[in-house]
Amino acid sequence: MGSAAGRNVRTPTGAMWKARRALRYTQGRVIALGTLLGALVIASLIGIHGEFPLSDDASFAYAAKTLCTTGSLKLLPWTTPTLVLQAAYGAALCRIAGFSFTVLRASTVALGIAGVVGFARLLRELGVRGRPLAFATALFALNPLYVNLAFTFMTDVPFTALLVWSAYAYARGLTERRIAWIGWGAVAATGALLIRQQGVLIAIAAALAAGTASGSARGERVRAVVAALALPVMAFVAAHLWLVGHGLPQGYATRLHQVGDVTLASVVNCGFRGCVYLGLLLAPFAAALGGTIVRQHRGWLFAWWAVLGTLAGALFIAERALMFYLTNVLYDFGLGALTLRDVLFLGYDPPVHLGLPLAVPLTLTALLSAGVLGAALTRPTRAREPVMVFLHAAAVLVFAATLLQARYYLDRHLLPVIPLVLAAVSVRPVPRPGRLAVVLLVLLAWYAVAGTHDYLAWNRARFAGLDALAAAGVPPTAIDGGVEFNAWHLAPVLGTWPSDREARRGQPATARSWWWVADDRFVASFRPLEGYHAWRSMPYRRWLVPGTGEVLILERSATRQTP
Repeated sequence: MGSAAGRNVRTPTGAMWKARRALRYTQGRVIALGTLLGALVIASLIGIHGEFPLSDDASFAYAAKTLCTTGSLKLLPWTTPTLVLQAAYGAALCRIAGFSFTVLRASTVALGIAGVVGFARLLRELGVRGRPLAFATALFALNPLYVNLAFTFMTDVPFTALLVWSAYAYARGLTERRIAWIGWGAVAATGALLIRQQGVLIAIAAALAAGTASGSARGERVRAVVAALALPVMAFVAAHLWLVGHGLPQGYATRLHQVGDVTLASVVNCGFRGCVYLGLLLAPFAAALGGTIVRQHRGWLFAWWAVLGTLAGALFIAERALMFYLTNVLYDFGLGALTLRDVLFLGYDPPVHLGLPLAVPLTLTALLSAGVLGAALTRPTRAREPVMVFLHAAAVLVFAATLLQARYYLDRHLLPVIPLVLAAVSVRPVPRPGRLAVVLLVLLAWYAVAGTHDYLAWNRARFAGLDALAAAGVPPTAIDGGVEFNAWHLAPVLGTWPSDREARRGQPATARSWWWVADDRFVASFRPLEGYHAWRSMPYRRWLVPGTGEVLILERSATRQTP
């Protein structure tokens, strides 16, 4: 006989083992764990360290820092998002760890991970399982816009992450007809709109779906609409009353004024460019879906290809334009905003430039993929489930909102549209991705990771050179260090805003850069500039195009006349 202790030990039965396996290895947990591990690997490869701003996040870091140190929210003149929530959690991190761009950057990476987990849960709620679920989740997580912007303190990734969680809660509430989940969707939508105004659109889409749901009593529909819309609308109104009361930032007022300049031509022009970008960024999914669309909806597919091909031809004739049609994050051949004088102000080519050998295949791929996705979204269906109405309405509204920024239409504006479109085309059964889809996903992932690595690498080189200037006693007022450097050091003091003419690329070499430059005795540049000599060369390692690049810190020659 065994001991008493031995007799009390229960041998796991088959049912118990099965329950334990289900508890430990549910698909959702596996995806969440895989997302976390993958993000940690990518973050270690790219690195989040660096005490410097990136792209436009100097203005958002300024708001967080001043809120932390003074207790009041101050917005720089060119700030356009509502920003309240992002400034609040940035200030909280500042109080805990002290102000640090690295800490702010880490917070965006963390929110990016949360967004991927939320997207996987959204797809599971829509009934997507197995390999299509893993493939679609990886495509969203490794999107070049998402990866690159996750390593900044820009608003794009935090906003998109909250938008995705809002979509998940709304979708669950609409599917299960549970007001509580619709309410949680409204809470997440409120958080999103307190970062960027467009967050209210996800609530409007949910209210539209709830209000038109068939099979529900009128009272139930009214309660669902109120639950979906009330809190976000109140927060939207309150945020704007606060902004008006404290004085709208000039950049915000300018954006509102630009809405009046929207024309049919600008909507068609930007709409085409946006559709093609969505096609390029979702090309792996289009490749997986293409066979089904060709067999079942060939007419819709050819109609989309005819429209897109006609617009592409007209744009090429008018402007000789091919991909990349939009500016800011994606460019030939790299990733991340190029913000130095030679590229952004003078309009010279990027440090590595491939030209037509890259532009032609990218344009064709984007057009073909956009046609497949367009046919998938517009193909006739008898299904009228509220969740489908919601997803399609959300995708259309958020995409339409990007077209209101026609005068400054940037590729990163499309990031929040990507998960909504991907979810909308995933509702119906999607074939398992084939070899072409997997190859395209691998290429997109390499571009995202290697391009973001290079973006951080050249910025570290740039700011190391600028730090050397500071150590030599050169004040910021004597430096044109690029947009981020001058924005952080001089914009709060100068408080100016460039005109459209001043901000246009391709300016004369005699003009001073528009970004708050007092004196350009020293200039950061990717290449030598006339009238300057090299003060220091700062090398960095490239991955996307393997090799060594350099950022030059140039000093004005004695013979050059100051503008």
